[in-house]
Parts: sequence; structure tokens; C-alpha cells
Amino acid sequence: MKKVLYEELLPEECVQRIQEMPVAYLPLGTLEWHGPHMPLGADGIQSKELFVRVAEKVGGVVLPMLFMGPDRVFYDRGTAFYGMDINTEGALNTYCVQQMKGSAYWMEKGQFQDNLRSIFAQLSRAGIRIVVGHGHGPSTNAFQELKEEAAEKYGLRILTAWTFADDDRLKYQNDHAGANETSIVMAVRPELVDFGQVKENESNLIGIAGCHPVRESSVAYGNEILEYTMKTLISGIEKEYKILKES
Repeated sequence: MKKVLYEELLPEECVQRIQEMPVAYLPLGTLEWHGPHMPLGADGIQSKELFVRVAEKVGGVVLPMLFMGPDRVFYDRGTAFYGMDINTEGALNTYCVQQMKGSAYWMEKGQFQDNLRSIFAQLSRAGIRIVVGHGHGPSTNAFQELKEEAAEKYGLRILTAWTFADDDRLKYQNDHAGANETSIVMAVRPELVDFGQVKENESNLIGIAGCHPVRESSVAYGNEILEYTMKTLISGIEKEYKILKES
């Protein structure tokens, strides 16, 4: 199997891969509560596993994972709560605002986007023309917001795993630790999912948005999501690369 992780490539290997397909994949991760049954790094784990598979088939290099990212924030008497610390209308079960165990990822959005700008500048310098970023929802949205700026300042085309996906049911990572994300992790890293951590009364099944992760998740569903996303993303990258070569 060809090496695709940027940090593992020898200099000449890196140059060759970028010349063959000038695409970089950026896993947008977090260290964030994803229910009691899922790893804290679920966001980045899912996107990295997708990107490795795509890069092995279509080319390009997979960048190291970012684990800091933006999210909503709520302040209460001097204490900050982020993301799924805060119960929302879309949450699977209601719960009181609380610091979710293990979550350590929040970064102000402007700071996060400044970090992306630095990454874009360095990737452009290395010969990259297309950057695919995906993972944590707010990070992915903040990444997409820089699409026009990335094109104008750095000559980069910005894509996500959603850019070419039309089927909402099969969009990659379209919930938070619900049946979609849980199924993906079950498919790509099954040893990291442990439903035995869910209490019988489900009192710790909080900080989750989407369909029920225990009742509605499956390896088959995860593979369906993965295969659909790989197919649409690879096709989209090939079309974008063709346009670049002809321009």
C-alpha cells in the first residue's frame, strides 16, 4: 500500500505525490465527548480514515489532524461551556448544562481561521492546488467560509466530504455521536466503540444529536456512508483536477 500520510513521506516521495495529484486532505478533529460509547477523537478519526482511503485511490497527501476547533460557547457565572456541554433542541436526551468528560478542544473561530490561513499559505507553497477538509461540524463550516479567500490569495480550491454529496442520509458525519457517526466508527475502527459503557437506563447517553446510536447504528450503515462518500468525493476531485489541468 502506498504511503499517503504527509508526515511519513520522504521529501522526494512527497514531491512526486503532489506532482501526480496536488491534493491535500485535512482532518478537522476535536478531543470532544461523543457519548460514553465513542472515542473522544471521533471527529478526526472518521475524517482521517476517509481521507486515507480516498488518497490511496485517487492520490494526494493526508495532513496531520487538527484537534482544536470552534464551537458555540455559553458563559454562566464565569464558567465557559462549549458545544455539546449545552443541551439543544436536537439533542437525543435532555440534560443540564455541564462540562462533558474529556472535552478539550475549543478555539475561538477567528483564531481557528487564522490557523487555516497559515496552513493554506504553506500548502500552496508546497504545490498543493486542492484542499479537502472535513470533520467536526463547526470546523468544517469555518473551513468552507474561507473558500473564496483561499482561491484569491492562495490559488486553492476548497472542498469537503459534503461538496458533492446529495443524499442527506449518507452525508459523512452529519450528526453528533448519533447513528451516523457511530456507524462510521464501527465501520472504520470497530475496536473503539463500546456500547457496554452505556448505562442500562441510558442516563449517560447525553451530548448526542441524531438518531439513537445504540438502536440504529450498524457496521453496514457505516460502510454504506463510507462507500457513498468515497465515490462522490473521488469523482469530484477528479473533475476538479481536470479543470485545473485545462486552465
